[in-house]
Amino acid sequence: MNIINSHKKTNLVLCAGIAAALLAGCATNQLQGRASVGAAVVRSEIFPKDLALFDGSLDRKDTGFKLYGAYDPGQKDRIFFEGGYLKMGDATFDGLWEGVTDVGTIETEAIELSAGYRYPFSEKFSAGGRIGAARVDVDEREVYGGEPYSYSVSETVPFGGVTLRYDIDDKWAVSAHYDRYVDVGEVDVTGEGDIDVFGITVDFRFADGNSD
Repeated sequence: MNIINSHKKTNLVLCAGIAAALLAGCATNQLQGRASVGAAVVRSEIFPKDLALFDGSLDRKDTGFKLYGAYDPGQKDRIFFEGGYLKMGDATFDGLWEGVTDVGTIETEAIELSAGYRYPFSEKFSAGGRIGAARVDVDEREVYGGEPYSYSVSETVPFGGVTLRYDIDDKWAVSAHYDRYVDVGEVDVTGEGDIDVFGITVDFRFADGNSD
């Protein structure tokens, strides 16, 4: 349990650091590009337990959220860099694990950094993709054979995806995105697999418009 709490504290510190760096950048007049902040509601397809070992039910709370800061260096939002915190939907399970009663919850969250490119098809609409790395924490709390138990897996995994963006005006925009996180978790405990994340994002951009 202490390991899990330590991971959560570490994530909070990293999130605070990202936010502080972004606000410091927005406070200076020397920025040549634009900084933005945003939030997303996401739907996550969480990997199951290893079905070769686990016989039972798995229920997913598919809805999660994302908070992030982004910066583009002055190319009309074409090139962008992003860092943020992602809380994926939790999974609860109830069944048998190698013949022993096993009931619990799996929580998945990530701190991520990425770089991307969006091509402007019009003044309002753009589309593109991004690649990056995420520090993913998978925390499992369970009652295994009548005894409380907790386990945590922390790892850095690659991810990538695509995004569609519509600029409402010079400040506000909405986006839809899809990302895939590769080989998350541990096979013989939490299960291992890829996670698909779909999201709807609203963001606010600081400063004036960019020029090519």
